[in-house]
Amino acid sequence: MKKLNCGVIGCGRIGCGFDDNHSNLIKTHAGSYFKNSQTNLVALCDMDKKKLEKYAKKYKISKTYTSTKELFKNEKLDCVSICTLVSTHLKIVEEAANSGVKGIFLEKPISNSMNDAKKIIEICKKNKIKLQIDHQRRFHPLYPKIKKILEKGEIGKIQIINVFYGAGIANTGSHMFDLLRMLFGEIKNIKSEFTPNKSQNQKDPNLDMKIKFSNSVICKINSLDYSNYAKFDLDIYGMKGVIKIDLIKNEAKISKISKISNVYKILEKEIIIKENISETPIQIGLKDLVNSIKLNQEILSDGNEGLKSLEAIIASKISLNQKKEIKLPLHNNNLKINSR
Repeated sequence: MKKLNCGVIGCGRIGCGFDDNHSNLIKTHAGSYFKNSQTNLVALCDMDKKKLEKYAKKYKISKTYTSTKELFKNEKLDCVSICTLVSTHLKIVEEAANSGVKGIFLEKPISNSMNDAKKIIEICKKNKIKLQIDHQRRFHPLYPKIKKILEKGEIGKIQIINVFYGAGIANTGSHMFDLLRMLFGEIKNIKSEFTPNKSQNQKDPNLDMKIKFSNSVICKINSLDYSNYAKFDLDIYGMKGVIKIDLIKNEAKISKISKISNVYKILEKEIIIKENISETPIQIGLKDLVNSIKLNQEILSDGNEGLKSLEAIIASKISLNQKKEIKLPLHNNNLKINSR
């Protein structure tokens, strides 16, 4: 079958830059297109001409643009990645749709407001465009495996969930809320508080939170200052065991009750939950998008999932501003967020 012609808009970290460490692991949109046997990376777009020159040389691309208007005017793209500031997403999706693209790989969060996110979803639906939001843990097989472990009740009734994160409620929070919903269902309410543990982006603060899901499970969100080290962990405490997940390394360990003493139930030694992959999550996400385009399949991380994650981010900020618990779903809210 014919290869898809693809382009990347935004040659920053997730667009191109994360692969500069010369690791064999692909962590960018450009790298994913370049390595995928079903795609041709034919064009790059960025306002920074130095970045364009650098990555055009790396990926052997002759066509570069500093304007999305010129990109879509001159290139017939089947698929495009949008890796720009969240405030630009709607405009670029509109341009992409008008140019006739079949697929969009959109960086998270989906948009900077719920109203704009809904417009993005509607545009893609109207134009029959496959929209993939880059919530990468939906692409890694470890997390569906953990979901099955929870559904089977292997660690018993959940007592409490703890999350440790940093780098902003919109930036990291988008991944966090999406995974929490995937594992535990819809969020019923959110109560957030100010934290002294600052984000490195003043426009995207860290927040501490308490979340209640529709099934009454409670999750506590604990923020960290990432100035010296990064930690993104999810700990799930059940009545019969514990699952601890390193969300950066995509590694998990489970401990179950092995014996009972006179006073306490004792947890056995931690066992690693394994799910080996030959490609990185972003490569798997692209492969899923390509298959969705070619075979008209459902997408792993569609626009509605992106909207729900954004809704939780916005609810957490409203809770901080109003100093009260906020119920979901939100209605007719157009609060704007900031994210890298």
